[in-house]
Amino acid sequence: MTPKSTGAEVTVSNRQRRRKINTHLLAQIAERTLELVGDNRATLSIVLVDDTAIAKFNAQYHNTPGPTDILSFDYGEGQGELIVSMEHAIAQAERFRSTPARELVLYVVHGILHLHGHDDRKPLDRLRMRTAERRLLAKLAENYCFRGLMGR
Repeated sequence: MTPKSTGAEVTVSNRQRRRKINTHLLAQIAERTLELVGDNRATLSIVLVDDTAIAKFNAQYHNTPGPTDILSFDYGEGQGELIVSMEHAIAQAERFRSTPARELVLYVVHGILHLHGHDDRKPLDRLRMRTAERRLLAKLAENYCFRGLMGR
C-alpha cells in the first residue's frame, strides 16, 4: 500500500533523454521522504538533467568545473530545488553494483537531507548523513518498488 500525500508539494521535470522516468512515482517518493524528515509543508522541485546541463549549473553556482550527481538549492521558506544528473546515476549504479533507479532515489534523499541541514564535508558529518540516507532508503523500500521509476 502506498502512503497518502503528506501535504508537501513536489514537482518533477524530466529534461534528459537517457531514460524514461515515472515522474509521478518519483514525486511520491520525494513527498514520503519529506514526511519522514518531518517536513509536511515543503515545496520541492526536482529537475532531471544530463551531465552537460548539470556541469553548467555546477560551474555557474559552485564555481566547480565538470558534472556532479546532484545540486541542492534552498530558496528559504520551505522552498527548494534538486538538480539531478541521470547520466551520473546510471554510471554510479554500474560502479557500485546498484541500479539507476536506486541511485536516483539515493540522490533525492541526499538532496532532501542537505535541504534539511545535513552536511557531508567533514568525516563525522558524512557518517551521520550516510546513516540517515540508509535509514530513509530502507523506509522507502518498505512502500515503493524503485524499479518502477524508469524504463530504458
